[in-house]
Amino acid sequence: MFIRTSFALVVALTCLFGVSGCGAPQGPHIRFAQATSAQLQSAQNEEVVWYEFHAGDEVPMVFVLRGIVEADAPQAISLRATRDFQVVVFQDGRQFFSFDGRHLFQGELGKFGLFLTSNEGRPMTGVMLFIGQREDMPAELR
Repeated sequence: MFIRTSFALVVALTCLFGVSGCGAPQGPHIRFAQATSAQLQSAQNEEVVWYEFHAGDEVPMVFVLRGIVEADAPQAISLRATRDFQVVVFQDGRQFFSFDGRHLFQGELGKFGLFLTSNEGRPMTGVMLFIGQREDMPAELR
């Protein structure tokens, strides 16, 4: 259950997002970092669920890349929220971000960079994934 929920969260966080004109749909709000297995299980029956993240919340995250490159982290890493936000999940699979609890965003809210370098003479790669509003994007990803 946790791996499936974590993978769904990873998918939600790795999608590229842009602004949606729809208003805020009604549904339960669950603070993800403090959720119990029972809360997460019962949320799967809801039409819409707002998973809340508060600045400083930390949750384990399974890191997975698929496509022209593949990577699986050998163990969960710690995901730490740097600001308050919500991941809004619809039962039909649609997922959005909300930064104010009223507006949903989808499309241009993410960008990644692949870094190629070496460490002690051996090739090394790094991936930087930015999710947030354009004005907060690090200069090296603009």
